Amino acid sequence: MIKKLFNNFLNSLNGLKIVFKEYSFILELILGIFLIPYIFLSNIDFTHKIILFVLYFLLLTFEILNTSIEKLCDKITKEHDLDIKNIKDLSSAAVFLILLILVVTFFITL
Repeated sequence: MIKKLFNNFLNSLNGLKIVFKEYSFILELILGIFLIPYIFLSNIDFTHKIILFVLYFLLLTFEILNTSIEKLCDKITKEHDLDIKNIKDLSSAAVFLILLILVVTFFITL
């Protein structure tokens, strides 16, 4: 059981290693370099701090899911396919919505 948990942990680290090479994920990490200190150092109430913090990590999580969907779609076919394009667009839209919610929430808390 412990060996399985350890292997799961290694698989998760490998997934992070993969996503750290993705341009969008790197940009979102750079966003975090500015956002996380703001969250901790600002005078906004604790509830808003938690909301911003959770939304930021949801953004990273959705970006990881988006990357995995894109890689899976690319594995299926590299040729132009309308269904594959729509699938990629949908997963990208999910990331965009989380980012939009984060930005709106950020400006509301200013």
